[in-house]
Amino acid sequence: MNTWVLLGVAVAWLLVNFRWIVLYRDGQVFDIDEAGYFGMALNNHGAALRDGVTGWIEAVESPGIQAPLLPALTSLHFFATGTGTVAAFLVPLVAGVALILLTHAVADRVAGRPFAWIATVLIATAPGVLFEARAYHFALPAAVMTTAAVYCLIRSEGLSKPRFVVLFGIFVGLMPLSRTMAIAFVPALVLAALIQAVVPHDRKRRLKHLVLAALVAAGVAAIWLVPNGARVFGYLFGFGYGKQSVEFGQEAGVFNPAAWVARLRLLIFDHGLPHTLLLGAGLVAAIVVAVVKIRTGPAKDVLGSMVASALFPSALLVAEGGLAVLTSKNAGTAFFLPLVPSMAILALWGWYRVHRSLRRVLPFVVAAAGLLALVPMVDLRLPTARPWEVDLPVLGTSKITDGRGAPQLYADPDGNVAEPVSVETVREWRAASEWAADQVKQHDAVGGATAFGFRDRLFNTNTVQLEMLRKLGYGVALPQVNPTENGNTEPDYRSWLTSYQNSNGGDASKTCLLFTATGTVNEFEPKVDPPSMVSAAAASGFTPVATRPLPNGRLVTLWQRPQPTCMPS
Repeated sequence: MNTWVLLGVAVAWLLVNFRWIVLYRDGQVFDIDEAGYFGMALNNHGAALRDGVTGWIEAVESPGIQAPLLPALTSLHFFATGTGTVAAFLVPLVAGVALILLTHAVADRVAGRPFAWIATVLIATAPGVLFEARAYHFALPAAVMTTAAVYCLIRSEGLSKPRFVVLFGIFVGLMPLSRTMAIAFVPALVLAALIQAVVPHDRKRRLKHLVLAALVAAGVAAIWLVPNGARVFGYLFGFGYGKQSVEFGQEAGVFNPAAWVARLRLLIFDHGLPHTLLLGAGLVAAIVVAVVKIRTGPAKDVLGSMVASALFPSALLVAEGGLAVLTSKNAGTAFFLPLVPSMAILALWGWYRVHRSLRRVLPFVVAAAGLLALVPMVDLRLPTARPWEVDLPVLGTSKITDGRGAPQLYADPDGNVAEPVSVETVREWRAASEWAADQVKQHDAVGGATAFGFRDRLFNTNTVQLEMLRKLGYGVALPQVNPTENGNTEPDYRSWLTSYQNSNGGDASKTCLLFTATGTVNEFEPKVDPPSMVSAAAASGFTPVATRPLPNGRLVTLWQRPQPTCMPS
C-alpha cells in the first residue's frame, strides 16, 4: 500500500511540473547555461544521426569541461520525442521524481516509514527542487547520483553486500559525469565507506569490497574524465578556487562569518525562508543531539553506533560538502542541491530526537511549509506566483515564496515579473541569434572563429551556438571575452583579439568575425566596457559590416577582418 501511495505522489508531482513546463517553458527563452547544455544535446544527437553509435560516443567524449550525462541522455530520448523545447526538460523532470523516491528510501532506512514521509514532503515541495525540475540544468541529475550513492552505501550494510557495493561504485563514478562540481562531494562518500568498512570485525572482506567499489567508480568516471580530466580540473580550480571564482561570489572560508551568511542567503534564495529555517534549525538540533549523546555515554560505543547507522553517510556528506562549498567563492547555481536530501534527512532527525513533543508536531509544520512553497509554483499566472519577500537583519531581503521560473528570473533579474516572456519578445531574441548564425554562414566563418566582445544574458555565444547547431547539426568556435581572465581595459581587449589565449570557446586571435554591443543592459558582471571594445576592434584590424538592435535596446555591431580560415572555399 505504501508503495502505491508513494508512486501516486510521484506521478502527481510529475504531472504538475510537466503541465508547468508545457505552459511556461515551451517557446520561452533559455538562460545561458540552458542554451549551452541544450546545444550539447543537439550536437550529440546530430552526431548519432550522421555517424551512428561511434559518432555519438565521440561527440559525448569530445573535448570539453561540461559534464556529459544530461546532454547525452537527452540526445538519446530525442529519437523518440523529437528535439522540441518541451522534450529537453524530460530528463530533469524524471530526475526530480527519482530524487523524491530516493529521499523516501534513504529516510525509511534512517528512521522508518513515518519519518520517510515527512522527508518526502519536504523534498517534493522544496522550491529549489521544483525550480530545477523546470530548468535544463545539471543540478537535479547530480543530486540524484549523489543520493543514489548514499542509498546504495546504506544498503550495502557497511560494504558487506557485493551487489550494492558495485552499485555504490557506479553512482559515485556517475557523480562527476552528472556535474563536474560534484567531484567535490566524492571524498565524503569514499571516507564514509572507508570508515564503515574498518570499524566492524570482518574488515578485511569489507576493505576488499571497498577496493572493488573504487575500481568500479574509477572505471565509470574514466569514460569521460580520462580524455577531459586536465580541462575539467583546470576549470574546477579556476572557477572554484581561482581568480574566475570571484565572478560568482566574494566570500569564502570556514572561519569567515560573511561566507556563512552568504551561503545561508543562497539557501534562502534557492529554497525559500520556511524550508531554510527547517533545514538550518534542524541541523543545529542534530549537532546538539549528537554532542549530548557522546557526552552522556561511553564515547567508543556511541561513536561506533553512529558510524554503523544509516544516517552516517548523509551526515558526513553534509559536513564535507558544506566545507567544500564554504571554501570556494563560487556560489554557483544550485550547488547545494546534491546535499539537500541528506541535509533534510539529517535536519528532520535532529527535530525528531531533540524532544518528543517536536516529533508529534513536525508533520504539521512540514506540511504547512510545503503547502506554502508549493502553491505559488503550481501556476505562473496565480497572484501568489509573484515574489514574497521580507527584510531581515544581517540576511537582508529574503525570499519567502516565489513562483517564477528561469525565463522570468533571467529576462528580468532585478524585477518582479511573474508571467511568461511575451511571444513577441521571445521571437525577437530568437531572431537575433538566428541573424548572428546567418552572418557566420554568409561570411564563410564556419571554419574559423567568431568572437563575442560582450556578455549579454540572452544573446551570447551559447544562444548563437544553439542556432548554429539547429542549422548545421554541428557547432563552431565562438570565443567570448572574459574580463576576469583576459583583463578589462582596451589593451587587454586588443591582446585578447590578437594574441593566443587559451579559451573554452576558441582562440580569439584567429577570429574573422566579432560582435560588439552598445550599453551594458543585461550584461554579466564584471561588465565589458563597450567603447573600449570598439577601439580594440578597430585597432585589431576589424571593420564594421552590419548592425542589429536587441529587444533590450542594445545595438549589436558585426565586425570583420581578413583571416585565411574565413575566405570562401
